[in-house]
Amino acid sequence: MRSYSRTDYNSKNKIIKSYIFHFYIKKKGKVEEKMSFINTNDLCTGCNKCIRNCPVFPSNHAVEAGRVDVEENACIDCGECIDVCGHGARVYEDDTEKFFEDLKKGEKITVVIAPAFIANYPYEYKKILGYVKKLGVSHIYSVSYGADICTWGYLKYLEKTGKKGMISSPCPAIVSYVEKYRTELIDALIPVYSPVMCMAKYLRKYEGNRDKIAFLSPCIAKKSEINDINCENLISYNVTFNNFIKHIGDAYKTASEYNDELEYGLGSLYPMPGGLKENVKWFLGEDVSVRQVEGEHEAYRFLTQYKPEPNGPVMIDILNCGSGCLFGTGTEDNIDEQKVYAEMSNRRRKAKQEEKKSRFKSAKVSSWTKNARPEDRYKALCKQFEKLDPNDFVRKYTAKKVEMKSPSEREQNEIFKDMNKNTAEQRNIDCGCCGFENCKDMVKAIYNGINRKENCIHYIKSVVENERDQIDLLRHEEQEKQVKKDNMIADIVEQFDSLSVGITELSQANETSAGEATDMSKSVSEVSERCVKLNESLKVILEFIDVYKSTSEDITGIAGQTNMLSLNAAIEAARAGESGKGFAVVAGQIGMLADETKKLITKNNAQADETLPKLQLCIDVIKSLVTEMESINEKVATIAATTEEIAAQSQSLQKMSDDIAENVKLI
Repeated sequence: MRSYSRTDYNSKNKIIKSYIFHFYIKKKGKVEEKMSFINTNDLCTGCNKCIRNCPVFPSNHAVEAGRVDVEENACIDCGECIDVCGHGARVYEDDTEKFFEDLKKGEKITVVIAPAFIANYPYEYKKILGYVKKLGVSHIYSVSYGADICTWGYLKYLEKTGKKGMISSPCPAIVSYVEKYRTELIDALIPVYSPVMCMAKYLRKYEGNRDKIAFLSPCIAKKSEINDINCENLISYNVTFNNFIKHIGDAYKTASEYNDELEYGLGSLYPMPGGLKENVKWFLGEDVSVRQVEGEHEAYRFLTQYKPEPNGPVMIDILNCGSGCLFGTGTEDNIDEQKVYAEMSNRRRKAKQEEKKSRFKSAKVSSWTKNARPEDRYKALCKQFEKLDPNDFVRKYTAKKVEMKSPSEREQNEIFKDMNKNTAEQRNIDCGCCGFENCKDMVKAIYNGINRKENCIHYIKSVVENERDQIDLLRHEEQEKQVKKDNMIADIVEQFDSLSVGITELSQANETSAGEATDMSKSVSEVSERCVKLNESLKVILEFIDVYKSTSEDITGIAGQTNMLSLNAAIEAARAGESGKGFAVVAGQIGMLADETKKLITKNNAQADETLPKLQLCIDVIKSLVTEMESINEKVATIAATTEEIAAQSQSLQKMSDDIAENVKLI
C-alpha cells in the first residue's frame, strides 16, 4: 500500500510532526490497491489548474514544488485534468500499442467500436474498418448493439423492481465516483453492465466468441472499467480514438470498405448528451421523467447532494463529459463538432424509421417503428432479446471508499497559523489560487498530506512581504554601514594625510638632525684638535712645574738659611753691644743670602715670563674648549629633543597605523 505523509499540529509546542496517512480502498473489510491510468509527466509547472478543475477533492498530490501528481487511488479517471492542462503535463495510459503488437503476433482479436467513432469519422470509418480487418482482426461490431441490450436490461430491471431515481451506469467515471465518494448511493446504481460490457458479454455467451476483445473507445476511463474485477475481464484492450488514429496514420486510405456485423437501433444515440434518456422515453413514453445531467462539475455537484426519492424521476441519465461520449478525452482535439452532431442527427433519423429492416421479421412492430406506441416498441424490444437472460448482464459494484480525515478546530487553527493566516479575514480569502474552492479545503488538503502551505498565494505573499521587510532592514543596515564605512574612509584619508605630514616633518627633522650631527662632528673635531694643543701645553706646564718645584726647594733652603741667619743675627744683635764683630759677620752672611735670593728670583721671573704666555695659551685653549663644549652640549640637547620628537611622532604614526588597520578590518 502506498502511503502519503500528512502533518499533525501540536498546539502546545507548535511543532509539526509527520506521520503516515493512507488513501485506501475498502472491499469487504480488506484493502485493495487501485491504480489510476492518468499520470503527470515532467512538463508540469505546478499551476494548480488540474486541482481547480478536478471534480474530486483528494485526487491531486501537490507536495512537491512545481508539480502536481495524481493520487492513484483517489482519481476517477474522468480526464478533466488532461483536458484543461495547457502544458501537456497530464497524460493517460491505454492499450493501443499492445493491441497492435498482439495483432501483429497473430493474436485472435475481435474489435468492438463505440458509436461515437462513426460520428467522429463518418466518411472514413468504413475504410478504417476495412484496414483493421486487413490487419487480421477476426470480427468488428458496433457497441450500439450492446447499447440496445443495455437499454433492454435497464427497462427490465426497472420493471421488475419498480424503483425510481436510479443512476445510470454507462459512464465509468460516474460509477467510480459513487464507489469512492458516495458509497451510500451504490444501491442507487442500476446493476446493469455498460453498453460495451453488454456487447462483450453477448459475444462471449451468445456468439461463442473466444477472441480477445479490443474496445475502440473515446473514453480513457474505460480502462478502469475493463480492469474492474466486477467486469469479469471481458475486454482486453482499451484503444482510444486519438492514439488509434495516430498509429494508423493515412494507411487506411487505400483499404477496402467494411461494415460492422450486427444490426442496431437507437443504441447508436448513447454517446450523445441525453442519448440514454431518449432511449428510455422511446420505450416508456415522453411522459416518463428522466433527469439528464452532463459535465464534470455539474454531474458531481449533483451527485454530492443527490438523494433518491420515491417520487423522483424514473432514472438519472448522467455522464461525466458535457458533450457526452462524442468528444471524450480519448478523442482527437481537431474534430469538427458540427460535423459530428450532424452525423448523430442523421443516425437518429435513420434509427427512427417507420419500417426498419430487421432480422426479427416475425415482429409485427419493430422496436424502432416511429409511429408505434412506446409500449409496443418495448414489447418488440423484449421480443428481439427474448433469448437473452437479463441476469447475464447484471453487474456488481464495490465500495472503494476514499477516506480523508478532517482536522479538528485546534489542528485547523495551527495549520492556519503556520500559513500566516491569523485573522478571520485572512482565513476566508478563498482566492482559489491553490486550486481549492476555499481556504478551509486547502487546510484539509495540507492536513491529509496532499498539499503544502507553499502553494497558498497568501502564504507566499506574506513570506515575500516579510522577506521584503527583512531586505529593507538589511538595506537600511547596509546604508548605515556604508555611512560608517564612508566616515571611516574619510578618517583613514585624514589619518593618511596626517601620516604624510608626519612623515614629511620627520624627514625634515631627520635632515635637520643630520645637519646638526654634521656640525657637531666638526665641532668635536675642532675640540679634539684643541685638546691636542692643550695636551702639549700641559706638558710644558708640567715641565715648568717640575722646574718650579726645584726652584721652590731652593727658595725653601734659602729661606731656611735666612731664618737661621736671622736668628743668629738676632742673637748677635743682642750681644751687639759687647761684640760688633759677630754681628757684622752675620750681617755679611745675610747680605750674601740676599744677593743669592735676588739672583734666584730674577732667574725665576725670567722663567715665569717665559711660562706665562704658555699658560695664557692654555687658558685660552681651555676657554675655547669650554665654549665649544657648551655649543656641543646645546647641539646635543637639540638632537636629543629632536630625537624625542621623532620618537613621539613615531609612536603617533604607529597608533595611526594601528587605527588604520582596525578600520580596514571593519570595512
